[in-house]
Amino acid sequence: MEKRKKSDEAELIIVRKELAFQKEEKEKLAAELIIARKELSFQKVEKGKRAAELGIANIELAFQDEEKGKRAEELGIANIELAFQDEEKGKRAAELGIANLELAFQDEEKGKRADELIIANKELVFQNREKERRADELMLANKELAFQNEEKEKRASELIIANKELAYQNAEKEKRASELIIANKELTYQNREKEKRADELIIANKELVYQNEEKEQRAAELIIANKELAFQNDEKGKRAAELVIADKELVYQTEEKEHRAAELVIADKELVFQKAEKGKRAAELVIADKEIIIQNDIKEKQEAANKELEAFSYSVSHDLRAPLRHIGGFVDLLIKNNSAQLDATGLRYLKIISESSLEMGNLIDALLSFSRFSRTELQRTKINSNNMVAHVLKSFSDEIEGRNIEINIKDLPDAMGDESLINQVWVNLISNALKYSRKKEKAVIEIGGKIENDQIVFYIKDNGAGFDMKYADKLFGVFQRLHKAKDFEGIGIGLANVNRIIVRHGGKCWAVGEVDKGATFFFSKPNN
Repeated sequence: MEKRKKSDEAELIIVRKELAFQKEEKEKLAAELIIARKELSFQKVEKGKRAAELGIANIELAFQDEEKGKRAEELGIANIELAFQDEEKGKRAAELGIANLELAFQDEEKGKRADELIIANKELVFQNREKERRADELMLANKELAFQNEEKEKRASELIIANKELAYQNAEKEKRASELIIANKELTYQNREKEKRADELIIANKELVYQNEEKEQRAAELIIANKELAFQNDEKGKRAAELVIADKELVYQTEEKEHRAAELVIADKELVFQKAEKGKRAAELVIADKEIIIQNDIKEKQEAANKELEAFSYSVSHDLRAPLRHIGGFVDLLIKNNSAQLDATGLRYLKIISESSLEMGNLIDALLSFSRFSRTELQRTKINSNNMVAHVLKSFSDEIEGRNIEINIKDLPDAMGDESLINQVWVNLISNALKYSRKKEKAVIEIGGKIENDQIVFYIKDNGAGFDMKYADKLFGVFQRLHKAKDFEGIGIGLANVNRIIVRHGGKCWAVGEVDKGATFFFSKPNN
């Protein structure tokens, strides 16, 4: 009962730790949710800023269009002014001709007209300079207009980039929203798990109350034992009085004293031995308590792994089978309805596709069986190994019939284990022995077992194809094959299933072999 109490207290501590862990996970998820919301708010603000920048860019683009129009108007005005100056130049030339005619007749006016002509020439030079400056300004205006057009194109490209970035941020916002939904679902699942753990804690508390009651009963028993001890002490006093009388008698009975002394020495030795045994039992009890705690941890991990395997199995059986059925169905339809339109190469390709889809289906079935062996709950019973091996061999009677084969079965020890799973182990190992010895003129298969150091070791030996020992570590891996498929059929899952089943029973598997000289496969499990 004390052992059970310690075990229950350990389970209660584990439950409380798990509740604390889940609470921490919940707080982490809440913190992540807050961060996600803040990030969503930040992205919303960034989106507003981008929209504002986009508006500013549109306004600036419109302003540049207006500036471009103004520059064009200034260019037109400059052209009109240049034409006007050309007309003025023609007028001045005409006035100069008239002045020359007048100078011929008016000598006095010549000086004045010469001065006017000098002034007119200066003014003409000034106007030419003004004309050149206007032309330079016009060139600058054209260059500035080209620069503004380039700036406008840059602004347009920046606007496109801003729009793309805005679209990307909207997509990121949607992703964050979907992640937030997933986080909420996960938080809901955590809350449900927390409620389950709370129910388990209530049950554990009830169990603890029951244990406290048991403890009180033990205390009552201890009181009774103390009373009995007091009674024994009284008896001991009486015995002491009797011992005094006995001592007086021992004065006259020396031989009796020696006998009693020898008996006392033996009793002391027995007491020391019992004390040592008690210490060993206490140490074994501590080890057993630790082992129970470890087993509970392993059980919880196995339950979690089983849940993951169930989800994986569901995904495999539903998500992968449908596409394979479609491939196989459409290939069959093509062969049935359109085979006349295809040449031999096309038909061969369709046959390869059909065979590959069937092979993929077999691989999925094998993977599912491997997963099922990992999560099936063990139902331990006593197994008659001789009867089981005989029954398995009988199921292979069709394959054995017509072959020159010698099967030697030694006396096999009984074992404890899951009958259906251990039966599958023998089916896989015997099937391998029959398959890989198929090409021998006379196949010899030997099956045996023995008990060694609290372990039951079974083996099956054949004289078949064997294997190279440098690849022995790959034998029990999933989809690992050491022989070509054209030589021996199979997909490489049988030995992996054997190893998984034996490991679940607390044992191990190994093999020895030599190419073309056969192989021996061993598996062991605890003898309990």
